[in-house]
Amino acid sequence: MISLRELSDSDVALIRQWPAYPGDMEQMDYALREDGWLDELRAKEGVAVYAATDGDELIGFTILAGTGALEAEFRIALRADKTGLGLGETISSLTLQKGFEGRGLSRIRLIVRKNNTRGISLYRRLGFVECGECRKEIRGAWVEFLKMDIEKEKEKTMSNSMRRALIVIDVQNDYIGGNLPIEFPPVEQSLANIGRAMDAAKGAGVPVVVVQNILPEGMPIMARGTHGAELHESIVERGWDHYVLKDQPSSFAGTGLEEWLRANGIGTITVAGYMTHNCDMSTVVQGVHLGFTVELLSDATGSLPYANRAGNATAEEIHRVMTVVMHARFATVMTTDEWLSALTGGVTPGQDNIYRSNQRARRGGK
Repeated sequence: MISLRELSDSDVALIRQWPAYPGDMEQMDYALREDGWLDELRAKEGVAVYAATDGDELIGFTILAGTGALEAEFRIALRADKTGLGLGETISSLTLQKGFEGRGLSRIRLIVRKNNTRGISLYRRLGFVECGECRKEIRGAWVEFLKMDIEKEKEKTMSNSMRRALIVIDVQNDYIGGNLPIEFPPVEQSLANIGRAMDAAKGAGVPVVVVQNILPEGMPIMARGTHGAELHESIVERGWDHYVLKDQPSSFAGTGLEEWLRANGIGTITVAGYMTHNCDMSTVVQGVHLGFTVELLSDATGSLPYANRAGNATAEEIHRVMTVVMHARFATVMTTDEWLSALTGGVTPGQDNIYRSNQRARRGGK
């Protein structure tokens, strides 16, 4: 899990050994080297320098350099092999928290190269707004920059809604070749996508919450002590940041999940796992009622068929209808590929609403 701590002299020695930035990022390399801006700013008063770590691994650093009363300039550098993975947003967000909550700042400023479109998009998502332009000479060449800043209240509003957790619900053996087999999407496909989402979340510093449903002994499914109730091996081998044990459909019902999410500053939950129409749906709806922004991965979830007094429905019908209903009001429904793109700076698909969904249906789906 990504965290920040004070940068040490031994960290600086490691940074000196980092490989050079490739391609159009080459101009950033001077920040890492002796007498670059890391050295320049560390030597000044009123400057806080943080090491960004993933576990015990140093993956980047950030700087908050005081520029006036309750204001500071923000800078960030990642190790070259850690760029483009979505880590910059998490590390930047943690640094803003340090500045606004830890140091009592009221405004944080930055400059970003005009051709750094990914960086500009990232800062806009965090709540920064453009406030001017400037030119600077960098290693003998003039570079065009945008000026951006963010105020404390804007950061609080934006960051709480942007910070994600991946909620992996009930990926247990009974659903995968057991007594309650998932049929649509094919369980091999959804299981693979759940694994991809967990791997990407870990790489991007997004916490993973694993939920397990355990029912009383003697029940035909998910019974305590049975193989069917155990988490699938693909989940166990990947691990998690937080574990939730439940006996109700919703992952929030009597589990303390809400409190854990709030304590970690998380405002967006992404739901994967089983079943789309039962525990996923219950978690999505309760999450919305609790004030969270909710996402659902349509190809990392799944359903099974029903036949009862009310009628019959195939697994495909149940999954399709439930995802359509959730996207109209409760969650942004997207594919795993779309979610992975959003983690690394892509555009997150927008949620629809009841009125637009109905009007579109009345026009024949147009």
